[in-house]
Amino acid sequence: MSVYHDGTHHGAFKDLLDHSGAPTMSTDEYKIAVLDVALSSTGEFSRSSLGFTTTSTLVKGQAPALRVIFAPLDYPDSGTASTLLTLFEHFSIPTTFLYERVQSVTHSFGHEELDNGAFRSWFHFLCKAIEPKHDNILWLRSAYFLRRDEHGLLTLICFGASNPLVQRLESLPKSVWDIVLTNPFNLFNTILADLHRQVDEQLWTLNRYHAIDSTVATSDFDQNWVELHYIAKNIIHIKEAVDAVLRTISHIVRAQSEGGVAGTAETRKTNLALHYSESLFESVDLRAISMEKRMQNVINLSFNLVAQKDSSRIKTESSSMHTIALTTLIFLPISTVASIFGSAFFDFNGGNTEDMSLSRHFWVFWVISVPLTVAVLTVWIYFHPSNVWRWPGLKRTRKFDRDAYQMLDLTKK
Repeated sequence: MSVYHDGTHHGAFKDLLDHSGAPTMSTDEYKIAVLDVALSSTGEFSRSSLGFTTTSTLVKGQAPALRVIFAPLDYPDSGTASTLLTLFEHFSIPTTFLYERVQSVTHSFGHEELDNGAFRSWFHFLCKAIEPKHDNILWLRSAYFLRRDEHGLLTLICFGASNPLVQRLESLPKSVWDIVLTNPFNLFNTILADLHRQVDEQLWTLNRYHAIDSTVATSDFDQNWVELHYIAKNIIHIKEAVDAVLRTISHIVRAQSEGGVAGTAETRKTNLALHYSESLFESVDLRAISMEKRMQNVINLSFNLVAQKDSSRIKTESSSMHTIALTTLIFLPISTVASIFGSAFFDFNGGNTEDMSLSRHFWVFWVISVPLTVAVLTVWIYFHPSNVWRWPGLKRTRKFDRDAYQMLDLTKK
């Protein structure tokens, strides 16, 4: 019994199907793609052929030297449950493989060496799919199980493989198949190349997304907050996927370096190829880190711009209140003098019966009012000198704000 076997994991996997309540299709109703690689009498690559069959036919037939099975995603549903369970049982896939999918692990790699040179290795892949809708729950998921039995027959099962990976494996030249037959871990290099393509496409899709290509602060600038946080969230998802693959590559290198063929020329060549795949994912990781910092800069700048807009609005309202107060101060001395001259202490008409006449003492009104008004303004300016220069400054601030908003255009990296 393998240390990777646990009966409870198998039960948890079946529970996923039972909870759906859908009827299960038989293994004869679901066809899977199978790529068989035949060898010549000298043990070299002869030909490869891609066909479709059912699992019931597959397990009964004779296996070639190398077989690649493109199975459905290892997440059971009504159409694939029987097919998956048959594959798990026939190829002795550990129950921990099932458990990893049940738990939707981001990173996993297992390697078990058996008797007579047999081994089995597996890992899972999980990455967020970038979609225009913010509430999407789409994920890029796949799993890979590589096995060599006691007779030296190789089997690679790709669960949920992409169409480009199927085409890539089908079109591999003879020289590559010869290398694979020498060291089966080279198949993982082909898989990693496809995973790099998927992750790289998601990151470029996110980079081309309209909210990060051009985010310009306008009157409805607050509506862009959802876009900014959506992009930042997905950058974190992609970084998690890239870091998981990098760890998987490290485990693959360690597994084959510590295996029975450690130190051979084939192992060194395979490690070099794996390190190249590692460098590709490191490149994606660096770009994701750069995007993450740019997004953080955009969010920080957005906070500052919103704060500046609020501050400018408050200054404008405060300026209006100062204008009202200043107008009141200007007319207050005049009103005071008018009240004094309108009192009974002054008689400008004397005995004249005219309703209204201009008094010859009218100049006294201006002699008193104008100096008093100037005195009041002088006192106000003395105690509030900064308010005098506020209005030209507000105009300059609005211009600076408009220039700062244009800095949110991230297309100029």
